Amino acid sequence: MRLGILIALYVVDGYITFADFQRAFDIPKSTLHEHLQILAEEGYIEYKRAITERGVRAVAKITDKGKGIIRQYIVKCIYQPQEELS
Repeated sequence: MRLGILIALYVVDGYITFADFQRAFDIPKSTLHEHLQILAEEGYIEYKRAITERGVRAVAKITDKGKGIIRQYIVKCIYQPQEELS
């Protein structure tokens, strides 16, 4: 789940709202909040409340540290033999 969150944020390279995450991943709010909190505590994402077009919302954005982890994951996937990924 956390990898999916990081990948989504890496691709968007901007803020994603909590509600958009919940629709995309279809998981309970408490579970999503826990994953976002852990990623924020580890420094992989910025997770905060912000004013959006739809009012004040919880939003997340990937940090440079998070981008680095995703880049490492991509390189690993490219150079690791396919049978090892299964």
